[in-house]
Amino acid sequence: MKSTKLMMLLAGSTLVCSSAQALEIDYFAGAALGYQTDSIAGAVKKDSEDLSYQGRIGMIIENHHRITGTFGYMEDKFSASGSQYKQEQYSWLVSYDYLFPVHQNVNLFAGVTTGVNDNKIAGRASTDFVWGGQVGMQYKWSKHLSSDLGYRYLEQDYSESGIEIENSQQVYLSLDYRFQIDSLTYLLLSMGLVSILFFVFIRFSIQKLSLLSHFNRT
Repeated sequence: MKSTKLMMLLAGSTLVCSSAQALEIDYFAGAALGYQTDSIAGAVKKDSEDLSYQGRIGMIIENHHRITGTFGYMEDKFSASGSQYKQEQYSWLVSYDYLFPVHQNVNLFAGVTTGVNDNKIAGRASTDFVWGGQVGMQYKWSKHLSSDLGYRYLEQDYSESGIEIENSQQVYLSLDYRFQIDSLTYLLLSMGLVSILFFVFIRFSIQKLSLLSHFNRT
């Protein structure tokens, strides 16, 4: 079921890339810093929390529709029941937001996010499907520079050795540079986005096939 969802995501992104040149499109690239809390349950009942570092690229279509690809990293060390734990999390996310203009330089936004998280706790790693949404405000400093102040909620499926990650909550602040590109660069970026999504799908599939093979042997 999760693999089917990822294939639908890949197919949808390919369709967007192939038809986007008929629309008015701007592109952006930037970075974000967030504060993230993960709800951990099961054998360890202790929420992890720390800074989240993010890089992001995307496109804005007709000034209202925004598609963003985000790579994020978060690490936390904590103690629970007298034991020390370390969590590492890598995120590959694709988001859609609708931008609501409320002022010349201010947009409100709301949207949905899907992708995969690669979590590792107490030496046990798992790559799992995540989904959720975000809301926030965008402020345009100039023609090319803007910032997002947002809140994101993601459901997670990590479950290893009795430890579960139920969800993530994050407040983040970004700085993005907005630009336009020519047709060749557009084609290369589109191919790159599709390649990244395909890589995420393959990584996720290999992880699940490996787990299935392990269970069959046992």
